[in-house]
Amino acid sequence: MRTVALLLGTLVAGGGAAAAVVTVIVPPAPAMHLRHRDARPGADSVRVARLLDALGKTDPVVCDLIGDQLGNFWWSGGRASLGRLADAPVGLQSVKDSLGGSITDPRAIALLTVRLGDDDPCVRRVAAKLLGNSDVTPTRLAALLSADAPRIRESAALAAGESDRPELRVPLERLLEDRSVPVATMSAWALGQLEDKASQPALTRAVKASTGRVRLAAVWALGRLEVPDAAVDIEPVLRDADPLARTIAAEALGRLENKRSAAALLAVLGDAVASVREAAADALGQLEALEARNPLERTLDRDTDASVRRAAAEALGRLSSPHSATVLAKALTDADADVRAAAVDAIGNLDDLHVAPPELVRALSSRDPELRRQVAHALGRIADPATTAALVGLLEDSDREVRLAAVEGLGEIGTAAVMPGLTRALADKDPEVRRSAAERLGDIKD
Repeated sequence: MRTVALLLGTLVAGGGAAAAVVTVIVPPAPAMHLRHRDARPGADSVRVARLLDALGKTDPVVCDLIGDQLGNFWWSGGRASLGRLADAPVGLQSVKDSLGGSITDPRAIALLTVRLGDDDPCVRRVAAKLLGNSDVTPTRLAALLSADAPRIRESAALAAGESDRPELRVPLERLLEDRSVPVATMSAWALGQLEDKASQPALTRAVKASTGRVRLAAVWALGRLEVPDAAVDIEPVLRDADPLARTIAAEALGRLENKRSAAALLAVLGDAVASVREAAADALGQLEALEARNPLERTLDRDTDASVRRAAAEALGRLSSPHSATVLAKALTDADADVRAAAVDAIGNLDDLHVAPPELVRALSSRDPELRRQVAHALGRIADPATTAALVGLLEDSDREVRLAAVEGLGEIGTAAVMPGLTRALADKDPEVRRSAAERLGDIKD
């Protein structure tokens, strides 16, 4: 163990910074075989206290950014601080790693429990996330869910959703009818996080709740349960006056993958709000509803919003009908790069498409190497012998990934005409391209 002085900067809303020197205890670097979050050594009470105190004094935006990242950042595994600036404080990464680990210190757990009622909402959120990723017992969390203060009940529900403890399902279901809207809303969210199908009846009742946010959370949670029968309770929300409710309902129906919801989703594919149309298009693709092909093609061809057109292209790719090749090929000239990329991938996913659209071949001249790579992969999946010369031309591309995709595409075509090109690729400057060419030649000869 060693003591390290760290400089913690505290930003204030009006600009400037105040700094405090904090002495922390840095544990020895963890064993290199520790790979998973549950194996990380968690923070002790001193570290937790200093973190929460610092967050309470910092700019709310900074605090919220840190709250977002807790549990999401990569663990260093004790790897020699590679990729960090040379003058970064010694031991800082170990401190960060501990905050991503499971907290086992009883004093830290007690401190987090107290801070669930903090006046600062960001501090409460961070405390709840850390408490959810700790050794706190389900009994202790259940007791917090019954606390007198609504603020604590809401924070405890957040911790329960972060904790993945199935024992908390029943206490959370009871809170769906809590007199506090924030508590009921967070409880619905937590039930969605637990993903226990046994919560379907309670969440279905909550969908019919008169309070908007509780209803939204319950719809979202039902989608997480992935019980197809729940679609009948979600479909009416597609007619809600709130566009956010319609969007969340469409997204949930996509997760449920109940093909009987296709008609309800088609009805909102022309919604006045783009986010609703986008969610509906995506959901229809997930349902693989063949009756949606024509409406989705019209959406791709005519919708004024690029995100909606992209979702329609992706959905058509999931439907995999070769009849969509024409409208998808037209989308290769769309003004939006994401729409063009989605159309390329969709064309490559069409079943029984053996003739490459001319627009797809022309897209090989794009200045975007990522798009050229996608086109090469799509041509490989189509395996049209007429595109052999176009793929051979890509073997001179400056981008390694494009050349590799061209080699793979030629291998998929697999005729004698591709062999000279693959033989030439054996001299490529990149070893992976050479290796792939050798493998493809071997497959053809076999």
